[in-house]
Amino acid sequence: MNLEPEKSPEIRALGGVARVFAMLTILSLAAMTIMVVLDVIPRAAFGETAAKAGMIIGVCAISALAIGFLSKR
Repeated sequence: MNLEPEKSPEIRALGGVARVFAMLTILSLAAMTIMVVLDVIPRAAFGETAAKAGMIIGVCAISALAIGFLSKR
């Protein structure tokens, strides 16, 4: 007998989307850091690039939350 409540597929999907965004964020920041270390991106331009990447990540996170709320009945 299973006493734990079953999670709905919507909650699982939202958690999966959050994991994907987290992985993309980590990989993109790691790639940018490697490019700065190898002087592909000048250190002066890194601040501007990091700020833009942060804004893009914020928009994606807010969009994922909005889609999650709208997909609930």
